[in-house]
Amino acid sequence: MQNNRLRDIFLKKKIDKNYIIRKAVPQDAKGIINCMQSVMNEKIYLVSEYYLLTERGEHERLKNPGDLTLVCESNGDIAGVLTIQRGMYKKNRHIANLGIAIKKDYRNKKIGTNMIMEALIWSKDQGILKVNLEVFSINVNAIKTYRKLGFEYEGVRKNQFIIEGKYVDDILMTFFTDTL
Repeated sequence: MQNNRLRDIFLKKKIDKNYIIRKAVPQDAKGIINCMQSVMNEKIYLVSEYYLLTERGEHERLKNPGDLTLVCESNGDIAGVLTIQRGMYKKNRHIANLGIAIKKDYRNKKIGTNMIMEALIWSKDQGILKVNLEVFSINVNAIKTYRKLGFEYEGVRKNQFIIEGKYVDDILMTFFTDTL
């Protein structure tokens, strides 16, 4: 099967046995909110500083069959969250936006890399041709990871944000799934 072959090739390094990456279920809503808020509290990786959905709202969001939410679970704790949100119009259903948040204590363990790989394979399987993301220019580790995974620079929005009193660019990056 094509999907299994791609997964075997793409996931060359296995994630630590203490972690599992899986598709989120509605019962993960509280853990997802906690994970997202933990990263938002750092005030340097995500635009929003407060997670706007309630548990009920998150529960409903997870039911959307056209989108994907992956979680990385470690000992019952949601350590990371990745979302793929597909374009909602006929003209942009072939693209999706990727968002990812990993709690501080779980970074630099290949969790994000493995979550992104799984999401890209899923995207290709769903007929998504282009996966976009935005990243702050100061998040150099994330940019390096995205580049290693095959994301290309697509553009820059200069001085788009102010973080800790300094202007920060918004880097736009893209991955074309036909490269898988």
